[in-house]
Amino acid sequence: MSLGFNLRAKQSQVFRLGQVVSVLQMTSGELDEHLAEAARDNPMFILRRRPMAGTSATDASEMATVAEAGSLYEHVARALAGLIAEGGLMERIITAFMEELEPSGWLGRAPEEIAKTLGISPELVEAALRVVQKRVEPAGLFARNLEDCLRLQLEDKGPVSDDMRRVLAALSTLEVGGIHGLVEATGLDEERVRHCLGQIRRLDPKPGSAFATDPTLAREPDVRITPRGDGWDIEYLSALHREIEIVPLPRHGQTADAREALARARALKQALDVRQSALRQVVAVLVDRQGAFFRSGASALKPMTMSEIAQKTGFHLSTVSRVLSGLLIEGPNGITVGRSLFAGTASAQTLFSKPQVQARIRALLAKEDPARPLSDRRMTALLQAEGITVSRRVVSNYRQEIGISPAAKRRLRA
Repeated sequence: MSLGFNLRAKQSQVFRLGQVVSVLQMTSGELDEHLAEAARDNPMFILRRRPMAGTSATDASEMATVAEAGSLYEHVARALAGLIAEGGLMERIITAFMEELEPSGWLGRAPEEIAKTLGISPELVEAALRVVQKRVEPAGLFARNLEDCLRLQLEDKGPVSDDMRRVLAALSTLEVGGIHGLVEATGLDEERVRHCLGQIRRLDPKPGSAFATDPTLAREPDVRITPRGDGWDIEYLSALHREIEIVPLPRHGQTADAREALARARALKQALDVRQSALRQVVAVLVDRQGAFFRSGASALKPMTMSEIAQKTGFHLSTVSRVLSGLLIEGPNGITVGRSLFAGTASAQTLFSKPQVQARIRALLAKEDPARPLSDRRMTALLQAEGITVSRRVVSNYRQEIGISPAAKRRLRA
């Protein structure tokens, strides 16, 4: 009798632990589906949703439909879920890749820099990157640069010719020297170069752009923060929109099935409590670290990694990553996607975040002489003189992302 009781107790403990791990790993959308399924299948578990204040039934329905669409991060997280589940070194590398994934779909840092941060060999990171690039769609995601992005898309369609590889390698000369510069750089005749360019123009240089407008921005934020002296009041809004009720067993007619259903309902409730606790701890550290950003804007954003949050909270890196997936924080400056607070420049040595660098680029261009607009190379030199170590390619990418044309086009408009 005692042995049987102990066995059931251990089985119950293992089940509860499994529920906690499962719920922690779910995105908000996956959790909603899981809860709805539990409420449908378990008579002891009741899920009620409170209507959002000031929101009509039609508005709520439309927002729920929009929220089902995934962001770029959620898209690649689903595609790579099998690899991440392997744990160990592969999970660490893929998580690092996902942290560096920019809205364009490219990696924000070179693989060798990521390898240095992780403390592992560049060969391992390169090997993992090749696996990741082949696993995700559309082709071109997690590219190192433009050449890599286009090459991946061409390889997805079939073998890449030697002519095409030469054109891709010299593609940067097109902006400066035009078609004739590309002909000279590749050693190919003009007809062959034009044929390759015709194929390239049918490709997507920024495959992540289809996900750039995060649909989660159409819904209400999960967290609202308001300044209070030197600190913050943090309000967790998502918890107000969901009520969980566990139905107690009647004194009579307690069947084995009913007891099992009650145990499962309680285990799920416990898992939800753990998830909410993880959310509160992660957000508390995040707001404390980036308080200046929420008060002053992008120029005050501090460099930060998910590993730092994991270390401070004691949660596993994958748990922190999941908590942040789709998280929306409303502060004095508007609504912020939680993961955007981790954006950084492409230099592992830099102490400046990506939004800070973009803010400096805007400031430099606002003061430029219209008759002599600043080239990307000149801006790179000016930034480096300020101690912001970034490459010309990064400056060019950031300039494009903030919607500013190259120097040649700005000069023409002037």
